[in-house]
Amino acid sequence: MKNQLLSATDFVENVKNTVYIYRKLWRENTTALIHAPQSVDKTAKALEIAAEASASGRKIVYINAANTLHDHADAVRRISGLSIFNPRYESADDTSDYADIVIGAIEEIVTTTDIRTVIVDSVSRIAALSFGRNSSAAYVMKRLTVLQIRLGISILVIANDTTRAADRALLNLADSEILMLQSDESDPSDMSARSDKSDQPDQPDQPDRSATRPPLSRRDRRILRRQQQSLKSRKK
Repeated sequence: MKNQLLSATDFVENVKNTVYIYRKLWRENTTALIHAPQSVDKTAKALEIAAEASASGRKIVYINAANTLHDHADAVRRISGLSIFNPRYESADDTSDYADIVIGAIEEIVTTTDIRTVIVDSVSRIAALSFGRNSSAAYVMKRLTVLQIRLGISILVIANDTTRAADRALLNLADSEILMLQSDESDPSDMSARSDKSDQPDQPDQPDRSATRPPLSRRDRRILRRQQQSLKSRKK
């Protein structure tokens, strides 16, 4: 209980001493989620965050499960204190689950080195290469969040947007959110962030604007057909 029960005074003191890894969005010893459509370059944003975090002397391991770092070699070269881990099967006929390989590797890295900051790129790719429950990005995200809490580390998880329900499941497991928009992922004005879920009331799902128009009645369809036929006859 001593690790979970705090006096109000101690809690407030801890809040005052909060360390932010990236702006006011990603706090130390928490799980942050950066997500966007698959076409948006989230790796570039993750490396920008890694560069800012490493400037203070922080050591970081980048889990390159999506295998996208080869397109960002120049950015990688400029980040000091950055280590890269490429998850691989041990043999051609290895039946190990890919999610188990990644999570086991993170735990080994954290327990055998002084690295306490992890970037996982990406939970979507890990789930796609896994089976059973691990084929769900939300389940893999849950395992990573539990690992973060248990080991007291800081994790930034990258994910592709899919369905609204799947995105919400990932967000519910994150302490903070960095949402990149389609227009220009490098423009801060196009980045929406939620740094503290407690400050944001749960909003109901917004209706799909493309599905809000009611269907035409039989009478309206007849009128529309007559108008189209009349227009065609005039053109002739």
